[in-house]
Amino acid sequence: MSQVSSHLSHKIQQPEEPALPTTGNGGKHVRRRTRLVVLSILACVLALGAFFAALSFFPAPRPAPTGLAVGSAAPTFVLPIYGGDGHGTIALRALRWHPVVINFWSESCPPCLIEMPMLQRTYLRGQGKFLLLGVDQADPQDDIGPFGRQHQITYPLLFDRGGAVNTAYHVTAIPTTYFVDRQGIIRAVFVTQLTERTLRQGLATIGVTLT
Repeated sequence: MSQVSSHLSHKIQQPEEPALPTTGNGGKHVRRRTRLVVLSILACVLALGAFFAALSFFPAPRPAPTGLAVGSAAPTFVLPIYGGDGHGTIALRALRWHPVVINFWSESCPPCLIEMPMLQRTYLRGQGKFLLLGVDQADPQDDIGPFGRQHQITYPLLFDRGGAVNTAYHVTAIPTTYFVDRQGIIRAVFVTQLTERTLRQGLATIGVTLT
């Protein structure tokens, strides 16, 4: 009996100690990860805000100038001749049944000055197969005549005082050239400097071929 009592007393005197919860390095790691996640989210939000704010400083892209639609009627006009051959005024309506090329230009426009000798040569080669009109609204009217003589331009150079014809033809860049057929319908338009190839293409659309 004494041995049994001694064994039970030993068990009572040495109870098992309960395990304590861990609150050391493991908790610190959890808090650190939480802070990193929050900071990452804030960084992404700030970056997106800066990106969209930067976009607001860039202008929206402008559509390329195209002029009036091919297939539409060419607006009529009456303009005075200030250079080249001829005197008085020219009325587009009176040129019906003749193919007409209308070139919007300015002597302060370098591409215009490059293409004008080619236009003059082509006009002479055409031998009356088409009419060529140069329309200027940007230069002083008294400069047009001397300019035409200096560059030996023989097709009529017209002055668009106030720019009403430029507006009617939606001219937003020069040179701009319209090719109008015998019925007064626009068959081609080039809002750029003409080349030998594009000039031939434009003339072909109004039934003019040069040998």
